[in-house]
Amino acid sequence: MVFTQGGTGLMSKLIKIRAYEYAELNDKAKDNFINSMWDMSFETETGEYDNNGDMIIEYDYFGEWELEEQIDFCESNNYLFNKHGKLIGHLEEQDNE
Repeated sequence: MVFTQGGTGLMSKLIKIRAYEYAELNDKAKDNFINSMWDMSFETETGEYDNNGDMIIEYDYFGEWELEEQIDFCESNNYLFNKHGKLIGHLEEQDNE
């Protein structure tokens, strides 16, 4: 993966960063990402209704999912990581040529 870094308008610098998919991370890097995602809840409608007629919603957390579910989530969102488990996909620059 190659990125350019703009700046004060003087000159861009081309840098290379190794990017990993979630499945490629070591356990410590996965733990770092899980810890950063821990407070993010995901809503799931149960298909059932409460006594007031409102849909019952359950919440689950990335850190509670099975490894395969975590991998699927990261792949479907095209997440890329550095070797420490921090998201870096936002740095990616794509050529429009």
